[in-house]
Amino acid sequence: MQDGYYDHSRPEALDLLPTCPSRILDIGCGRGGVTRALKVRCPQARSVGLDLFLDPANDYAAIFDDFAQIDLERDALPVDVSTFDLVLLLDVLEHLRDPETLLTQLADAAKEGCYFLVSLPNFHYYSNLLTIVRSGRFPYDDAGILDRTHVRFFGLEDAKEMLSKRLQIVRMIAFNPFENLKSRIIGKILGDRYRAYQNIFLCRKI
Repeated sequence: MQDGYYDHSRPEALDLLPTCPSRILDIGCGRGGVTRALKVRCPQARSVGLDLFLDPANDYAAIFDDFAQIDLERDALPVDVSTFDLVLLLDVLEHLRDPETLLTQLADAAKEGCYFLVSLPNFHYYSNLLTIVRSGRFPYDDAGILDRTHVRFFGLEDAKEMLSKRLQIVRMIAFNPFENLKSRIIGKILGDRYRAYQNIFLCRKI
C-alpha cells in the first residue's frame, strides 16, 4: 500500500458532520486514519472498518472495535448496516466497477437519519483536463485523479446524480488541497466544477 494514502485523516470531510456519531462504519478504511481522527473528536463512538487491504504492521484493534478484510465487489457486507448512524465512503466508489449497486445496498439497509460522508475525485479538475489535452493520453499514476486503480470517473453533476437517487445531499464542498492563484482564477471564471480536486458530500438517508 502506498504510504500516506491510507493514513489521511480528512479533516475537510469530517468538518461537515453536524454531530458526533455513536456508531461508525468506515468502508475502505485503509489504516484507519479517518476513524482515528474522528474518535478524537467523538471518543465514545464505536467503529467498524472494512477494507480490501490488510497491513500486518497496522494495529487495527487500536482504532476499530472490529475490522474485516473484504472485497466490496465479491463479498457480502459482514455487518448490519442499520445499526450505524454514520457510513464513511471516502475515496471508495471510484474504485468499483458498479458503485451504484453498493450505494443502493447501503442506502436500503441504513436506518432513517443515517449520515453518509462521501468523497469523489473530480475528473473535471482543470489541471487534470489540461494534462490530458497536452499529452493526448490518460497518464495513469499511483495516486491522484488518474490513479490506475480508479475504474469510474465523476464530475460534479455525475456525483450529484448518483448520490441523490438514493440519499438526500445535505451539504457539499468543492475541495482543493492544492489551492493557488491559478485555481482561484479558474474558480472565478469557470466555477468550482473545474477548481475542485475533490467533491465531498454529506448525505442522509431519509
